[in-house]
Amino acid sequence: MQTKIRHVAIYTDHHDAMTRFYKTVFGMKQFTNSVEADGRVNTERGQITDGVIGLAILHKSPGLQSGPDHFGFQVEDMDEALNRIRRSFPDILMTKGFEDVPFAATRIHDPAGVHIDVAQKGGGNLKGGYAEEGWNQPRHFHHLAIRAAKPDQVADFYQTVFEMSRIPEWPVRNEFCLSDGQSYLIIRPCEDTSYRRMKQGFDHLGFKVEDLDAAKKDLQEMATAFPDSAPRKVGTGRTGASAVRDMETCPMGKHAISDSDGILIDLLT
Repeated sequence: MQTKIRHVAIYTDHHDAMTRFYKTVFGMKQFTNSVEADGRVNTERGQITDGVIGLAILHKSPGLQSGPDHFGFQVEDMDEALNRIRRSFPDILMTKGFEDVPFAATRIHDPAGVHIDVAQKGGGNLKGGYAEEGWNQPRHFHHLAIRAAKPDQVADFYQTVFEMSRIPEWPVRNEFCLSDGQSYLIIRPCEDTSYRRMKQGFDHLGFKVEDLDAAKKDLQEMATAFPDSAPRKVGTGRTGASAVRDMETCPMGKHAISDSDGILIDLLT
């Protein structure tokens, strides 16, 4: 069963500024249309993509938290994926995805509580660009990093259910790096060295760029032209220094930034 990470979702109160950030810095393009609350299709707003992974920048309703909320896999055989969960991870909850969304058929969670959308390849929930093979471009999603109290159990979950391959000889103790053949998932342990490290869930996003200096230049120019989309400085405030140190321990990253909402992003070439 071949699986592929094809979806990431973020909640925000600043949809336009965040969309402009990812389009400008990473060349992402709109590839779905949005369905409004009254059922009307809005062709001016929708999910964006790097060619392979769709990014849903969603309005944060009351009761939801800002930041990365879930990500999604496209699978060759939905029934087999769900049966693997039932057999090996019976405590995992499953529910049906919203019918009007462009990707999810089923929502589950991993053993650390991270929510995951699962879609069948060729399934009816794949709308817009999700129904196509996509394209490759120089700037694109490279990895997702999550925190887990028991990273070995979480790694086993992704290997068993989604057949992700473990990257051998990963240089950080008690961390795991898995791959779907194109993108990577880093599972980092929870630690008591900072408040942020204690919490299970999303840790940071990783993007590959063709030239680090060119990406930095684009960030500076965008901040001047569109201050509301400017990246926030990582090393400021009471927790800034620890956030910088933490990002520097990711073996894949070369330069830590944040988006205009403060979501941490590792850049690499």
